[in-house]
Amino acid sequence: MTKLDKFTEELKNTFGQRLKSVFVYGSKANAGVADIDGNADLMIIVENLSGEDIRNISKPAKKWMGGIFDKKKNPEPVFMGEKEWFNSADTYAMEYADIKESHKIIYGENLICNIEVKHEDLRLKCEAETKNLLMKFRSHYLLYASNPSYLIKSVIPVVKTINAIFKTVLRLKNIEVSNSAHENLNKIAELYTCDRAFYEKILCFKEKYCSMSTKETIEIADKTVEELNKLLDYINNL
Repeated sequence: MTKLDKFTEELKNTFGQRLKSVFVYGSKANAGVADIDGNADLMIIVENLSGEDIRNISKPAKKWMGGIFDKKKNPEPVFMGEKEWFNSADTYAMEYADIKESHKIIYGENLICNIEVKHEDLRLKCEAETKNLLMKFRSHYLLYASNPSYLIKSVIPVVKTINAIFKTVLRLKNIEVSNSAHENLNKIAELYTCDRAFYEKILCFKEKYCSMSTKETIEIADKTVEELNKLLDYINNL
C-alpha cells in the first residue's frame, strides 16, 4: 500500500460519505498513481467541512506531509468544503485553470469537469498576481538595495510566480501551455516585447546553473521592476 493509499483510507474513515473527492493537481498529476508518493499537491473536497473535521484529520495529514527525515515529503494538502469549492472559481481563477488542465482523480467524484473559469476572472486574477509580485519586489528592493547578497534572494519568488503568470497569459490568448518554463517564455516573447534574455537569466539562476555578481544583481533588480511593469501593461490590455 502506497503512502497515498494510506492517506486516502484515513480520509475515507474520517469523513465517510461526506468525502466527495480527492485529486492530485500540479506536476504530479500526469504521473502514475504508484509515483504519487512525494512532492504531490493534493486537494480534498468534503461536504460541510468543519473545524472538528480539520482537528480529526490533522495527524494523518501530517503523516502524508512527512517528517524531517522523510525522503518523500509532500506539500500540505488543501481541504475545501464542497460549496466553497464550487464558489471559488472566480477568486482562484489561475489555480482552477491549472487544475482543470492537469489533474488526476484519486477517489470520489470528478468535481472539476463542470467548473467554469471565466475569461475576465482569469484576467483580473492574473493582473492582481502581477501587481502583487511587483509591489513585493519593490518593497524588498527598497529595504535591501545596499545588500546585494540578500537582494538576490528576492529573485527566486519572482521566477516561481512568473511562470504561473505566463501560463495564465497564454491561456487568455488561447495558446497551449507547456510544462517547460522555457517553452512558455518562448511563446510569451512572441506576444509582446519582453526581454527574453532577462527571463532566461533569472530562470538559469533559479535552476542553479548560473550565478550573479554584485553588479549583475543590481542590474537584474532594476530590470525586474522594468519587466514587471511591461508585463502588467500588457495584461491590462488583454
